[in-house]
Amino acid sequence: MNKLLLLVTCLLFALPIFAQKTTETEMYLVSFKDKKGTEYAISRPDEFLSERALLRRAAHGAEITETDLPLSPKYLDKVMRTGATLWLKSKWMNGVVVAATGLQVKELSKLKSVTNVELVGPAQYDRATPLPVVPNLDRPEPRADPVPVSARFYGYGWDNLTGMKGDSLHSWGFRGKGVLVGVFDGGFPNVGYKDFLGYNEESEIPANYDVVEQDSTALDGSTHGATVLSTMAANHPFFFIGTAPEAKYVLFKTENGKGEHRLEEINYAVALELADSIGVDVVNSSLGYTTFSSKSMDYKYKDLDGKTSPASRAITTAFQRGMIIVTSAGNSGADPWKYVGTPADSPGAFSIGALNKDGSRAYFSSFGPTADGRVKPDVSALGVDVAAVSANGRGLTSANGTSLASPLVAGLMACLRQAVPDATNKELLDAVRATASQAGAPDNERGWGQPDFAAAYRMLTGTRN
Repeated sequence: MNKLLLLVTCLLFALPIFAQKTTETEMYLVSFKDKKGTEYAISRPDEFLSERALLRRAAHGAEITETDLPLSPKYLDKVMRTGATLWLKSKWMNGVVVAATGLQVKELSKLKSVTNVELVGPAQYDRATPLPVVPNLDRPEPRADPVPVSARFYGYGWDNLTGMKGDSLHSWGFRGKGVLVGVFDGGFPNVGYKDFLGYNEESEIPANYDVVEQDSTALDGSTHGATVLSTMAANHPFFFIGTAPEAKYVLFKTENGKGEHRLEEINYAVALELADSIGVDVVNSSLGYTTFSSKSMDYKYKDLDGKTSPASRAITTAFQRGMIIVTSAGNSGADPWKYVGTPADSPGAFSIGALNKDGSRAYFSSFGPTADGRVKPDVSALGVDVAAVSANGRGLTSANGTSLASPLVAGLMACLRQAVPDATNKELLDAVRATASQAGAPDNERGWGQPDFAAAYRMLTGTRN
């Protein structure tokens, strides 16, 4: 199954260690018992969180906790002494991903600092360069002169905007300026910097991270990410303007095109940690997980509790720290599975279903509820014949899926974040639900319905614009 949610969904789950070939190298998640010996302290958060991140946390009353502290160097050294190759580090999961042989796994399992070792996927890449951790946020923002908010000026992006009254936010001057948006996907080739992101060259992009291959760029790989990105960020007057053309975008490649393994959910969690640490406000994640290359990793419906998937747990942690995570609900509505996938099951995820142009549920849009009875999706947006800039940046495309519904909402969430900067993430999401088309009777087909961002703004500000 294709795990990029244009028309289908995929997942990964914890797999215990089974007998492995002693000389074969595979990827393992090594979990630590604590963070004893870390060089950092809760009282000095500026040493491991950016100023933007600290300001967001302060605005939400989110305390710095041990979860935020970097890993113990003593524990990392013990892992390295086994001969395993370090691949990823996770503060929130308190563990590392390593490439290791069966013999090395036995040594890792003997360490007193280690509580668990799990197989998460095959070893498929060699690290080319260290994963960057410091974004460049000092570059000037794209020019944001007043523009006519009209069908002619916005071109093919107009219908994407008006269905949720986003044109009103734009008319009032809220087009995402000053908001940092993270985009998680399988790659972003040919993003055509000026048309897609408002920049003239790649060096002006605040940051991009390839968590999968860990090379120097995420601007390659699957074209899915470029299509998704365009619906928010494209800024080509009289041809196509997205739902948040003045936001800044940080791009994360978390999806591996070579197969579906639990490692991708860990990639997702690590990307959320990075996004949090650099001060990202809103994340769009047009991704979902239900089945994997190894059937033993597949999820069951009972696992959709918001607590089982590593990615779902990471969203909950990020939401507690003031972030807004908008994610596709899934495209399994016509399949035997039927239900939303992970991480859309997370209580902290703002999960988006897909609508036809007449406002009815698209046949493929996944159903709720979650396994513990929560309504999902949260809201629904246009997901059929959605206009987007083609991945090569030279034309128009039309696509279906909750993958497209999600970024339309994420872009307008960025505009609402700009419009009401003193509101918490919960207040913003509650207002969008409360003013959506079926707020009085939410269901597990369309959630609270189609958002009305103009009404949400009025509710939050008490104005009558």
